[in-house]
Amino acid sequence: MQATKLSAADVLTSSTTPVADVDAGAQGSRTSKSGVRERLLDTAELLFAELGYAACTFRSIATQSGFNQGLLHYYFASKQNLFSEVFLRRAHVIAAQRTLLLDAAQERFGAGKVPLEVLVRSFLTPALEMAQQGEGGRAFVRIHSQLRGEAGDPGLALRRQAFGPSTERYVQALCVACPHLPAQTVYWRFNFMVGSYLVVSSQAGRLKDYSGGACTASNLQAAMDQLVPFALAGFLAPPPADGGI
Repeated sequence: MQATKLSAADVLTSSTTPVADVDAGAQGSRTSKSGVRERLLDTAELLFAELGYAACTFRSIATQSGFNQGLLHYYFASKQNLFSEVFLRRAHVIAAQRTLLLDAAQERFGAGKVPLEVLVRSFLTPALEMAQQGEGGRAFVRIHSQLRGEAGDPGLALRRQAFGPSTERYVQALCVACPHLPAQTVYWRFNFMVGSYLVVSSQAGRLKDYSGGACTASNLQAAMDQLVPFALAGFLAPPPADGGI
């Protein structure tokens, strides 16, 4: 049985709830309520990625989208609410894909018997595929990288909300697939894998510079081909002398 494959576009489309048309005045009389909302989210996503949370304002989003600030307040009430929706709509897609792939792998190999490489590929693939979903997908990855690098409860709460259940399942499966490692070492190496894929998929590093142009971060298939064996080697390596505690 092959692993179930569900594209980010499929999940995103299937999770959209149709909403009745709304008369938003001259600028929205022929645009559905859901269409206006999605356009605002799309615009905010690009600007949050480009400017960062602090510098991005309702005014800049309204100017870029062609709608007035009143609609932003109507749909989202606050910048924090808007940012949360921007992040969660694609984060939930990634989490859903990871869950589908893990379910399929456990059905194929049996619970507790999924090969380590299958686990690593199933975890990494949805995120790297998202980075290939046009400028919106790339913007999301940059936002995720920014969010992970910021201290504070709001960012952590958002990531827990989006990825908590699926991440817990993968960590448990990785612990089973790596019986030579204490759990603490698996946790560390899982954290390294997450940091690595965020750097790669955000395409924000200096790979092209220090490779003399031989490698480019935009080649995500090459990134996957390199990242999987890199992560596998980490999980297959013996634990540190102190057991990683």
